[in-house]
Amino acid sequence: MSIWIGDIGGSSSRWGVLGRGPGEILPGPFPGFNPLTGDPGPLQARLRGAWQVTGGEGPAEVFAYGAGCGSQVRAARMRQVLAEVWPEARIDVQTDLLGAARSVYGSKPGLVLILGTGMNAGHYDGGFMHTPMPSLGYILGDEGSGADIGKHLLRDALYGLVPTRISGALFPQGMDLGAVLSEVYRSTAAQAYVASFTAALAGHRHEHYVHDLVASRFFALARLLERFFAEDERREVKAVGAVAHGFRDLLQMALGREGMLLTAVERDPLPGLLAFHRP
Repeated sequence: MSIWIGDIGGSSSRWGVLGRGPGEILPGPFPGFNPLTGDPGPLQARLRGAWQVTGGEGPAEVFAYGAGCGSQVRAARMRQVLAEVWPEARIDVQTDLLGAARSVYGSKPGLVLILGTGMNAGHYDGGFMHTPMPSLGYILGDEGSGADIGKHLLRDALYGLVPTRISGALFPQGMDLGAVLSEVYRSTAAQAYVASFTAALAGHRHEHYVHDLVASRFFALARLLERFFAEDERREVKAVGAVAHGFRDLLQMALGREGMLLTAVERDPLPGLLAFHRP
């Protein structure tokens, strides 16, 4: 029987299957799910469909690395959601941060950073995660994440602070204040909504406004890492996630200013996780 491995973010997830051979990454992305704020229905429906396509035999084990799974209550919620899809499987739910660390470090120690829709950071000792920095979520924290950058971009756009040529490219239909506020304050997918605007910035990365916006959020992140991790723990940093990958040069600059060396960036932790769990 197979082993399914999931890297589950708030807005999307990626899944791989280990069975015979080196493993397979399933076509995606799949819907995401955050057990603190999200709706599991879309992810469950897609997993059931993917399971049937692969032959309908349920996995013996599922290793799920999820955003928002840092507490026992939320991890149990994620486990329940997956057990409704695969009631006979042994399901192991861990944090997305441990998944990132296992992906890029294997069993070696180091500081790992997630920069995607959200942000998280911790020191990995080769077996366990140490996370002295509290995770405050995208409203109060998540500095340097897609949601954080997107939130500041939207705020500037609504205040009229984004240069006209950039605003016209990013918001060709203009800004509808009521629609934006409705998405931010009433939608169950507000984090994914604000983060979606960050991807569009990559094509304008050399504009002064975009450079300064992204760099300022990375500097805020670097100051937090300096505050919460000892010098020997943060000497080397490896990062995972679309934002880290898309703005690697700015992240490297911001971390370097605080004495940290960014040695690796992976957009997707799943290949590394398949290698880690391969029998």
